[in-house]
Amino acid sequence: SSPATGGGFAAGAQHPNGYQQQYQTLMPSVRHVLEVILENDSEESIAAVTHFVIGFRFENGTDITQWMPPVCADIVLKGRMLEAICHWIRGKTKELDAMIPIAQVGIRFVAERAMALRTELQQAMYTSQPWEPLVAEFVNMVVFQLLGSEASVLGSALGGSLVAGEDRETILFMVEYPAMMLAWMVRKLEEILGKSAKVIMEVYNDTIMTYHDSKERLMMFFQHYTVETGTGMLEVHDTCTDEVFQASLFRVNLIDSFGTLMKLLTHFEDICNTMAITLAVDFEGVKLCRHGALCLVQITCSDDPRLVYVLDVHVLGKRAFSLKTPGGLCMKAVLEDMQISKVWFDPRNDVDALYHQFDIMPQGIFDLQLAEVAIRRIQGFNVKYVSGLNKCLAQCPELQQEQKVFAGKINDLGKRLFEPQHGGCYEIFQQRPLNPVILVYAAHDSRYMLVLYQQYAAAIGDAWMQRVIQAGQERGRWCLSREYTVPSSEAPDF
Repeated sequence: SSPATGGGFAAGAQHPNGYQQQYQTLMPSVRHVLEVILENDSEESIAAVTHFVIGFRFENGTDITQWMPPVCADIVLKGRMLEAICHWIRGKTKELDAMIPIAQVGIRFVAERAMALRTELQQAMYTSQPWEPLVAEFVNMVVFQLLGSEASVLGSALGGSLVAGEDRETILFMVEYPAMMLAWMVRKLEEILGKSAKVIMEVYNDTIMTYHDSKERLMMFFQHYTVETGTGMLEVHDTCTDEVFQASLFRVNLIDSFGTLMKLLTHFEDICNTMAITLAVDFEGVKLCRHGALCLVQITCSDDPRLVYVLDVHVLGKRAFSLKTPGGLCMKAVLEDMQISKVWFDPRNDVDALYHQFDIMPQGIFDLQLAEVAIRRIQGFNVKYVSGLNKCLAQCPELQQEQKVFAGKINDLGKRLFEPQHGGCYEIFQQRPLNPVILVYAAHDSRYMLVLYQQYAAAIGDAWMQRVIQAGQERGRWCLSREYTVPSSEAPDF
């Protein structure tokens, strides 16, 4: 089903008969919900959100009036209202998120006010004056200027959260780099959406739909997932600090906002300053090559090999690779850095897409497919053809039987959705919200590539390691051919 849509009449417009009555009936409930999830309210926000809720259409075409008592229980109405309000917050979050790349170049009024605030904060620190109201007022002003007065309830909530959750040095840093503050605001709003969606799921599960249906319906409000390979279940989590999320052997972090991308880049920047890292990378798209759209990038980092980041390039566009931290790190720089080893499984089509669509020439490639060829040749076999990733995982001694069975199942399920010969369609990679099977399919390949890397690197030794690296770099130059050539399954000599 298609996502629900919002709408409504602007405040002060001429309303149809009965609209004003609906407004007066729903407004107290809207006020209550905003007070609960944002811990504050404002008259302009209450009015704007009430109009939005009245004009909102759920996925089945119904509006909020069709879920009111006596037709439905009051708890169902509150769940439906909370869902509509989540869509309003999500829309405002996306507006704010779109400002992050612009803030890197400079939003004049934000930059000017930020400079003044920095001076005021430094003075407050030396004179023992309270600094918290200054920060809260600044956040309020930024939200007001960027999103309008109707979003003042968000500004108040964000200002309070920033003051309560971050120390002065961190806030001073954000003030110096406004894009970092906007990124923090986006992540905080996403967290609020995740927590609210969890409440909605509980309400719906107790009343009008199954837990599975409510989870699939509300997936757009989550960025954190876990996969249970024994059952194939995908679970949603409102924050990355959730205990179940932290304990899982297969975690997924969907990076579909500039706010979350900034956090990921900052993390890479921090760990690269203290340790050498290896990244497993994989890519999905519409018949991926220079002619086929790149949609998803999956990354697993050696500092936390149980966690897969899924970067949504279809949503973020070219700025997914160009957004920079204050230190200057962007995803393009990560992929082109020779000092950061990138573990690939046949990079040819991926690099062809990166080079021709995004002007990225990856370096530091280690090709697992060629490493597997090297192992067979070391064992004395005459190797004519390369193996696929699924076969390599099935033969990996480090994986449990349960993980191998799941690898085969998710591979089959994914291909049924996107391969035309199996009744699928490649454009499914461009559908949003992401199909849950596609999300798991995409994350799965990257999840175990570092396991294969450790196995293969130990098996081939230093001499063959250099051969594999050199041959991988050559495959990485596949993109330089004038015309696109479909990669062959023949094993190259190296």
